[in-house]
Amino acid sequence: MVFSIFASFMPYDNRKWRKRLRLAFQITRGLFLTDPNRSAMGGVWQVVSRFTWELPQTLVGWLFTVVRALVGRVDRVDVLGGITFASGKARSFGGGVSLGSFIDLWLWREMSGDGDGFVVGNQLCMHEFGHTADSQRFGWAYLPLIGLPSLLSAMGKGNHNIFWTETRANRHAKRYFSKHYAVAWNDSCYPTENLT
Repeated sequence: MVFSIFASFMPYDNRKWRKRLRLAFQITRGLFLTDPNRSAMGGVWQVVSRFTWELPQTLVGWLFTVVRALVGRVDRVDVLGGITFASGKARSFGGGVSLGSFIDLWLWREMSGDGDGFVVGNQLCMHEFGHTADSQRFGWAYLPLIGLPSLLSAMGKGNHNIFWTETRANRHAKRYFSKHYAVAWNDSCYPTENLT
């Protein structure tokens, strides 16, 4: 219903809209996907948490990501560990934002691979995945305690890569991806400690 109402306000191109609606559906489906590396109860909690403990960032993340898909700014959707990655091309910069179980990426170059290969082959994806661990830990406090300081740091003049929210995300990502995917973490690009 929401998708059809939104579509009524946009210029009509059947092929483009089918793709956009398919991507929006894949994003919405991500609300119910779980990490196969978790126990059965861990997977149940992962879904329940999105609608209770992590509700603010789940709602903001889902809405932002779906609208981005519907306006044509998402080229692909991938899932790893129950986390949904929505990526699109950017002209001048590469970056990402994590809101609940949704990660939005702006990529300045084409990324190869599908699903796990796409995420594990890109340290930016793994870094943003690390932020989702704090979303699960901090719950309703995530946006004011982690999200807002991270946003202000990214908009500031300092080195955002060594800001405490970012090194914390890198530590979470390093732990997860070395355990489940045998990834050798590159500390020079994504440091796990604040070096200042």
